Amino acid sequence: MDAKRFKAVLGQFLSGVTVVTAVRPDESGSPKLHGMTASAFVSVSIDPPLVLVSVQKTSHMHAHLSAGGPFAISLLSEAQALVSNHFAGWKKEGFEPDVIGGTFRTPVIAGALGWLDLDLHDAVSAGDHTLFIGRVVELGLADVPEGEGALTPLAYWKGKYGGFTPAG
Repeated sequence: MDAKRFKAVLGQFLSGVTVVTAVRPDESGSPKLHGMTASAFVSVSIDPPLVLVSVQKTSHMHAHLSAGGPFAISLLSEAQALVSNHFAGWKKEGFEPDVIGGTFRTPVIAGALGWLDLDLHDAVSAGDHTLFIGRVVELGLADVPEGEGALTPLAYWKGKYGGFTPAG
């Protein structure tokens, strides 16, 4: 199968954009935040509450999630394309995303539509990726108004970011 054509066909599927975060010790043993942009994210089960993120085996985040321990997923808003790019490795000089920590086990992205605090439930090898299934321990929604001025999700389609406008 031609990988380029496979990607082109899958690019026709509109997906939301998330950032996966985990805190792991650096070389000196001090805690360090690691993050990765992911659009391969899906809910798995309501009872128990499980979600799945697919992570390429060669990525740094793969090693962090494989080590176990808590991790988080932040659901990005349309205004957070720079945040997505940052954690995808396309950093803009002088830009550093805001994160919320402190009371959370794993920091989450400030301004995200919602967030999930997770424990690793299972990891399933799938080709060149691993499907990390997380059990939701805590979750939250952005504190924003409904209706006019409400935040909308960051969408990814055919290699580009966009927004979402409800039909009707």
